[in-house]
Amino acid sequence: MACPGCEVVPTIESNTSRLYLAPKLAHTRATAIRQLRDRGWVVEFLDDNVFYLKLSEAHAEAALDDLSWMLSRPEQSNCPALLLSEREEFGVQHLGSTVPLAVLIARQENRWLGDLLSEDRLKMHFQPILHAESGHDIFAYECLARGIGRDGGIISPGQLFPAARASDLMFHLDRAARIAAIRQAAENGIQENVFINFNPTSVYDPVFCLQTTFDEVERHGSSPSRYVFEVVETDLVEDPGHLEGILREYRRHGFRVALDDLGAGYGSLNLMQSIRPDFVKLDRGMVDGVSHDSYRASITSRLIDMARELEVAVIAEGIETREDWEWLRRHHVDYVQGFYFARPAAEPPRPG
Repeated sequence: MACPGCEVVPTIESNTSRLYLAPKLAHTRATAIRQLRDRGWVVEFLDDNVFYLKLSEAHAEAALDDLSWMLSRPEQSNCPALLLSEREEFGVQHLGSTVPLAVLIARQENRWLGDLLSEDRLKMHFQPILHAESGHDIFAYECLARGIGRDGGIISPGQLFPAARASDLMFHLDRAARIAAIRQAAENGIQENVFINFNPTSVYDPVFCLQTTFDEVERHGSSPSRYVFEVVETDLVEDPGHLEGILREYRRHGFRVALDDLGAGYGSLNLMQSIRPDFVKLDRGMVDGVSHDSYRASITSRLIDMARELEVAVIAEGIETREDWEWLRRHHVDYVQGFYFARPAAEPPRPG
């Protein structure tokens, strides 16, 4: 069972007839009303603090464009907003659909993202994770999401994820990427382990929100133990207890977990002791150039030793030179990943 919030990607509909706004500051409210009227918009009041614009067909876009320059970003972020169709009357049932004006503006600017998610245009690129000793025996593949434009062009993660954050669509993008990774790994015949990134801030209730992920694995008849869910953006984790609940749910279903960017800050070290991952990935800042930087080498060697003492497998990512690989191999890293071995590709690379 899935909720509408999971299945339906919020978009700016073409049949909207009213835009409700509730600026929290009287100054912002007065400025917006004055400038909107100067631009010819019809402004009506619901009460002293809430007003709405009457929109003709296809004018939601124009209204949001005007508001994007009339109000500052902080004002947009502190202005609850709601778009309704002509058939709907505003009521308490709409409170759950209210979002900051900044989100509506971002959804308008990033319509392509809503279309991409609705049309299932995510493509996984796969990068091998190799046994460190050999440098060519494949242990796993990491799944890295790319978007596909309607023109067939690639949309990079650097475009996808900032747009999703601004548009409050990270939940939808993260969920779609997990499902696409499982499905496309199976379609590409990958028999090795599969690493799948997930953002813990995009999972509200793990028992409910992760069910579609578990169902997708079951649909392909795969063993859950082959899948490793990798916690990314650990610097944004404000509630370690919530993350622990997510990982408990993954493990209850037989999956393994990995912690990304070990060494990037105190947060990753604190999380390591609380979540006790099966794998840790050394932050690429600790890996790149480690063979000729004694300061970096000292820190990295201690991180490796600590992980090994805790019986956590260590993956070094971001390797671009043979010298760094050899240093990491000498210091007993378990697995390696990086451009030196293979770049991510739609067809899973198999280094020789």
